[in-house]
Parts: sequence; C-alpha cells; structure tokens
Amino acid sequence: MRKPAVMMDMPEGKQPGFYAQVVKGLAGKVALLDRDKELLILEKDEDRGPVLEVLNHYKIAHEDIPLYWLPENATVSGLFEDYGFVTRSDNRFLYAKLIVVFRFADELPTEAEPDQAVLQMEEHLIARWNRDGLEYLAADQQQAELMEGIARAYKCSLVMGD
Repeated sequence: MRKPAVMMDMPEGKQPGFYAQVVKGLAGKVALLDRDKELLILEKDEDRGPVLEVLNHYKIAHEDIPLYWLPENATVSGLFEDYGFVTRSDNRFLYAKLIVVFRFADELPTEAEPDQAVLQMEEHLIARWNRDGLEYLAADQQQAELMEGIARAYKCSLVMGD
C-alpha cells in the first residue's frame, strides 16, 4: 500500500534537543504512521500539509519520498535491502520510485502457467504477498518489461499497480 513520506534534512550544528522539538511540534499536528531516523512516514497524503508547516517553521529542508508499505504476510528476497528498509517498529517499506508492483490478471486462459512464470521471475522478485485473495509481486522498476515478457511466455497477463 502506497504511503507518503518526507525526508528531513536536519541542519548541522543544532542543539541536541532540536530534533525532539521538531517531533513534539509534529505530534501536536499529525499522527505519524511511523518514522525511521529523519524519514517521517505519513498515514495519508492530507497529513503532508501539517508536516510541511512544522518543517518550514523550523527551517528544515525536506524531500518527498513515496513509499510502499508491505503487509505483515509479505515475504522478501535478498534484494529487499537494496529497495527498502525496516523501521524500529518492524514495518517494512519499499521505495516506490524504485519498484513496480504487479499481479496476474483475474482471467487467464486455460493453457496459462502462472506458477511456472513465477518460478522464472523468482530471481528478480523483491517481495511477494497476498491481499484480498490476490497475490502481489514487486520487482525493480526497470524489470517491468521483463516481468511482462516472462508472463506472456507462459500465456499469462499481468495487472501493473496495486
């Protein structure tokens, strides 16, 4: 599930309590979904405005970092660390700009072999999970065409996105 996030570029030479002041200021305006060091993970896009208000008040440079929040049932491959991170709260996130999320189409021809396609895709997969009875897969954004090609070779079609 996509989640907005804001990376703070904390100014050098500030007092040790500066970060705590910023966090306290945020707490009064918005409930963060999670955070990881200087990355503030938001529940919804509407939370971005109040966060930016606080960051601008403290003159903190920032950058939007869209994320993809993996559900608890997700399995990740050894590629995960190149595309995401785990927070102190044990939430796993992928950097949305680096990945493509896809699933097999609902209606596949009888000769389709999705299990074989997944076996072929396996070495490129970053994560897999089930949601609402559907299996989702994530791979490097640059591998999207390759994933579609593998699916076609096994008479399958993919739905890109979540």
